[in-house]
Amino acid sequence: MNDLVAAGILGLVQGLTEFLPVSSTAHLILASSALGLDPERFGLSFDVALHLGTALAVLLYFAPTWIALAADALGGRWRMPALVIVGTLPAAIAGALLQSTVETTLRSPLWIVAGLAAGSAVFVVAERVGTQRRRAEALSFGEALFMGGAQAIALLPGISRSGITISAGLARGLARADATRFSFLLATPVILGASAKTLLDARRAEALFARPDVLAVGFAVSFVAGLAAVAFLIRFLRLHSLGWFVAYRLVLAALVIVALLAGYPV
Repeated sequence: MNDLVAAGILGLVQGLTEFLPVSSTAHLILASSALGLDPERFGLSFDVALHLGTALAVLLYFAPTWIALAADALGGRWRMPALVIVGTLPAAIAGALLQSTVETTLRSPLWIVAGLAAGSAVFVVAERVGTQRRRAEALSFGEALFMGGAQAIALLPGISRSGITISAGLARGLARADATRFSFLLATPVILGASAKTLLDARRAEALFARPDVLAVGFAVSFVAGLAAVAFLIRFLRLHSLGWFVAYRLVLAALVIVALLAGYPV
């Protein structure tokens, strides 16, 4: 397959699944395997371009919110900015300490199946127990840390960063719209930080910039698709539950199992 076409496909997969609660990591692993892509050209290094595209998408979509948070901080109103900072810490620390281990040992199809199934169960429970009466501004710092801890679990493939963090917010009584908005605020610094960490690795950076055309296509497509996905999810979850994504996740898990039993490469 032409590298530029492959870059476009992976950019589309990343952009659509980074913010939808279906696990972008799982989809990228499965798509790369199904397309038979060379991991030297489309492995972890290429993921950086895709994540930077989706990070720019969520930054742009929530630009007014980030400007308001900056204004609050400059005006001495630190509570909401501090909640975001505290909520970001668990995933940032977990990523720094465990990301390499996760990337090398937990990318097998069985881990993906387990993550898809476990995440689906969490979605169902969170929707049932959540009162959905609170605003994000009412969170305590302990609750922000709880949501951040949930985001850290999304290092495991199949879990979904947005899904697990929104579920944690629902479990603490947040309205679904507030849980969704706060989860995206927590995700943005983590996505940017993970991309920057990889870029600083000289060995990966060299591989990344070897094909700037491939990098540009992946980045551009993931940005456009990511912007569309975050706009869709914000609107969708105002009226619908996470349960709508459970069936898709379980069907995908079942298809992976069937493929493994049939001897197809996954």
